[in-house]
Amino acid sequence: MFLIHPNIFKVVVYASLAFIVAIMTDAAIDMSGELSAPIIMDKTGTGFTYPGLNRIPSLQDFIKSSKERIRPWSTFINTSNFKAPPNLSRLLKRAVNNIKYFQGNYIVISITLMAYCLLTSPLLLLSVFASLVACYLLSLRNAEKKMQFGNKEITLHQQYGIVGLCSLPLYYWAGVGQVVFWVIGASCFVISLHAGTYNIEEVIPPEDQLTVLLQV
Repeated sequence: MFLIHPNIFKVVVYASLAFIVAIMTDAAIDMSGELSAPIIMDKTGTGFTYPGLNRIPSLQDFIKSSKERIRPWSTFINTSNFKAPPNLSRLLKRAVNNIKYFQGNYIVISITLMAYCLLTSPLLLLSVFASLVACYLLSLRNAEKKMQFGNKEITLHQQYGIVGLCSLPLYYWAGVGQVVFWVIGASCFVISLHAGTYNIEEVIPPEDQLTVLLQV
């Protein structure tokens, strides 16, 4: 039976808590007293739209911002900066700063683990490939002629959603649940271990550390 050293287990647990704190620091509460934008009727007749949804970043924007946040890998894996934290408060502070500073690198690690799972799961890889091909064919058809159901137009995003729903049984049969939990568990373990043991104080000055911690 594989056993984890108690100190390593503590580092992972505390770093995971720091990861939650880091996410919470990104949240901002609007106290301006202004009312949120109302739900309006879509003039195209396809249903309701919510103006606030337009502020959600697209996939291209997310990829671009993630690339900009990738730090040099030579700095990320510099073994001389790995040191055990002296106490719990230093561990939490170090983990929060590492998660903020190495966001792009951690995303790349998660994507790499996901790609590894796909390559080692032929059925799941085939299922994902079939879904992507279906979405690609729908995009080609949508460019030529809009799809309609009765008098209502079915948008391309709605068609993608239908493909995703129809693919769920195929993903379940391919064992996507095990893959998802494995990727989440492996990512949390690797990220927490790095964030808890990497001495970020040697990389960024104290004033930048405070900015990272207090920025909301």
